[in-house]
Amino acid sequence: MHLLQVYSNPAPGVVSPQELIFRSTSRRRPQDTRATLRRARQLRANETELLVTHYLAVRNIRIVAREFQVSRTTVARILTEHGIDASRKMTGDQISVAAELYDQGLSSAAIGQRLGFDNHTILKALRNCGVAIRRAASPRQKDHTGGVT
Repeated sequence: MHLLQVYSNPAPGVVSPQELIFRSTSRRRPQDTRATLRRARQLRANETELLVTHYLAVRNIRIVAREFQVSRTTVARILTEHGIDASRKMTGDQISVAAELYDQGLSSAAIGQRLGFDNHTILKALRNCGVAIRRAASPRQKDHTGGVT
């Protein structure tokens, strides 16, 4: 006996496979998805100029992207179109300061926060200048009260 024959004349109260499929697909998507979608923001010429001058002041793509409510790639593209190199490299002085702070025991994240770079940028610069990198600290563990030890 085939599946369709079994459900072609179901008993009262039995839900058909078609009804089950309909029920499962109708609830997959939240009802208010249209409210969360936004149109891509198009910057006008004067806004683009403001973006460029603001970047030159702060030198941080993430901050500019957040303030202008556009993606980081959009900011990078606009800067490239205006002939601005958005990649920031550490200077020799910054690398020597980072090496000194690292030798004093500061973490790469703390050094990066202090100098305005990502911790991976700090580690890469330290490795390139021959500084021995410490092993990562043990991961934090939560105590019984939910706090971090």
